[in-house]
Amino acid sequence: MYALAPSLRRLPLGFPRRPYRLEFPQGGTHMETVTLASEPEKLPSPQDEVLIRLVADFAGDGVFGHRTLEVSREAAQVVEPNGAISCRVPIAEIKSARNEPLVGGGRLEVVTKSGELIVLLSYSLTIAAKFSEAARGIEQLAKGEPLLITLKEERLRCAKCNRLLPEKDGVCPACVNRGKTMLRISGFMKPYRKQAWSLAALSLATTLLNLLPPLIQGKLIDSVLTAHRDLGLLWTLMACWLGVLIVNSTIQIVNGRTIAYLAGNIAADLRSAVYRAIEFLQLTFFDKKQVGAIASRVTSDTDRVWGFLVEGVPYLLLNGLTLIGIVGFLFWTNAFLAACILAPVPVVIGIGAFFWKPMSQMFHRVGQKWARFHTHLNESLQGIRVVKAFAKEDTEYDKFRTRNQELRDAGIRVDARWYTIFGAMTFFTALGNLILWTVGGYMVYQSKLTLGEFWRINAYMALVYGPLQWFSAVNQWFSRAMAGAERIFEVMDTDTEKYGDQGSHHAIEGEVAFENVRFGYDKSNPVLKGITFTAAPGEMIGLVGKSGAGKSTTINLICRFYEPDAGTLKIDGVDYRDIALQDMRQQIGIVLQEPFLFNGTVGENIAYGKPGASFEEVVEAAKAANAHHFILAKPDGYDSMVGERGSKLSGGERQRVSIARAILHNPRILILDEATSSVDVETEKQIQEAIGRLIKGRTTFAIAHRLSTLRNASRLVVLEKGEIAEIGTHEELMEKQGVFFKLVESQTALNEILGIGAGA
Repeated sequence: MYALAPSLRRLPLGFPRRPYRLEFPQGGTHMETVTLASEPEKLPSPQDEVLIRLVADFAGDGVFGHRTLEVSREAAQVVEPNGAISCRVPIAEIKSARNEPLVGGGRLEVVTKSGELIVLLSYSLTIAAKFSEAARGIEQLAKGEPLLITLKEERLRCAKCNRLLPEKDGVCPACVNRGKTMLRISGFMKPYRKQAWSLAALSLATTLLNLLPPLIQGKLIDSVLTAHRDLGLLWTLMACWLGVLIVNSTIQIVNGRTIAYLAGNIAADLRSAVYRAIEFLQLTFFDKKQVGAIASRVTSDTDRVWGFLVEGVPYLLLNGLTLIGIVGFLFWTNAFLAACILAPVPVVIGIGAFFWKPMSQMFHRVGQKWARFHTHLNESLQGIRVVKAFAKEDTEYDKFRTRNQELRDAGIRVDARWYTIFGAMTFFTALGNLILWTVGGYMVYQSKLTLGEFWRINAYMALVYGPLQWFSAVNQWFSRAMAGAERIFEVMDTDTEKYGDQGSHHAIEGEVAFENVRFGYDKSNPVLKGITFTAAPGEMIGLVGKSGAGKSTTINLICRFYEPDAGTLKIDGVDYRDIALQDMRQQIGIVLQEPFLFNGTVGENIAYGKPGASFEEVVEAAKAANAHHFILAKPDGYDSMVGERGSKLSGGERQRVSIARAILHNPRILILDEATSSVDVETEKQIQEAIGRLIKGRTTFAIAHRLSTLRNASRLVVLEKGEIAEIGTHEELMEKQGVFFKLVESQTALNEILGIGAGA
């Protein structure tokens, strides 16, 4: 080995072909090992295709600079800025790769099969996640596995305007096409076309009626009040005015009822559409989002859209038509005066247009604060028993107060900005009134304008600037509604489960086969690493292994909550992705460790999987689950309310109700996930008897906390670090004295210790 100066670290591409191992000091404390093996350039082959290319932000001497990692199926190498390859390690020689954390950064290291540690390059903490993925990718290539890594970063800024996003990978409120969003909202009006056209006609009629009172008033002033003649005309004008008021009030009542009908139905349809979209989303969406944040899409965001439909749209339609009509009347009455008093209008419109996007963004941030507020509120109420058990009421109140203050501050900022803008608009609208009295008053004084014409113009001007102020209010409603609608449509546009795909309608017999199945919630870090086994129809398979071995993940794949990243899962010899998803799930039953019961009666919960079941069928299922006697002991029997999440029942009672639910569902494939882990011995005995009846004739996959409860399983599949370590019957695996034997011994020893502790 040779110690070289840093200046000798870069070598030309034509460096001799034999490999050199070179060491040099790093600041006198660290020896970095690199491989220099540069070969003459040659035509690229499939093996040389670069699969991973990442740029590090540290140079070789530890200062900020750039070096590039390139990984192919042939080698992992580091390319310097001048194109020289300063480090190259053949993939065939690599045993493992890792991301070694350092203060403020990290370094990518590989260990060769000979045991030698090789440091490839260093980088700052800001890009450490990328190189962590690269390390997994190198390991996957070294082991001959498929390359499954994700180098795509979560988006924090908008790619178009570079603004910070309200949520990671979220929607930029400044760049969303509000026209398209409004069209989508309008699409919900299609079932109510008649009411919508009626609303438009009524709004037009209201506009025309609103133009008549100023005409009547002007005529009254010129022909009656100033001239002191024609008393009969006074009563005629007053009768006309009364008729206008009666008709206008009647139209407003009908108009309001139409608006209420339209807005209520559209808001309900919107909530239904969002909820249905949420119900059919993939579980990966729920893995990334909190329940409270999702719930706020159905409540707060739809309320904002509803508020705009109830208040904003009618004002926008009515005042828009009114504004057009009034401007025409003003210019018809006196074009010069109309031009003078409308001079501030472009300024008012300009203020609204200028602050449109900033206000929209602020409303979007308020929506995010509401989502966080809902999340904490939902979580703290669901976990109220844990809060009280640890006497953490004050802690949770402090968290709530923090979220509440964040929401308060965001609301104050947006409202303060809004009222500032509204104040500026009010000044310019008042300026129009000042111009009218200055210019119009002078024209009346010069007898160039009658008093009646002046009054008519004054009335019309109020009707002009009124709508302009309402347009600013509509801008507020519209911004809030668009922020809510964008969040709603983000949910509705997210990929759903493949319920709509027309798979084959398959009557399941029960054979389940895993063929080299790989899966990871993070694709670059697989939980299951190529497992293969087959469960015959009616067979009971026990899944055994330490925590994190992949047992629950195997269950999740069978239920098709997730789909394999690689390999195939077959049911009755058919790839289960070719079976209609709804058909498949209707033939799978689940009994969970923590059974979930809905807030209804005991009978309703048992019949959940078969809504049309008769009372006799419900009772038979409860008897088979050893639940009938405790149900009859309740004051209302099968009509007893179970409470939220089954809070009015004990753990064993909830479990037996869930077993009765599975029995009535009558599935071909049954999942038992730690069904007896948290009950007493007597209750466990009753549950085991019920399970014994339940599994008959069904393919069953069971995870059990107590390994002894799996003695009756047809076979046990022992998982270790995502791979199958052993398969066999309980007796075979105990005789083998392998992984399962050690697990049983460890559990036996622990039980003895707990038994001694209990006896003491």
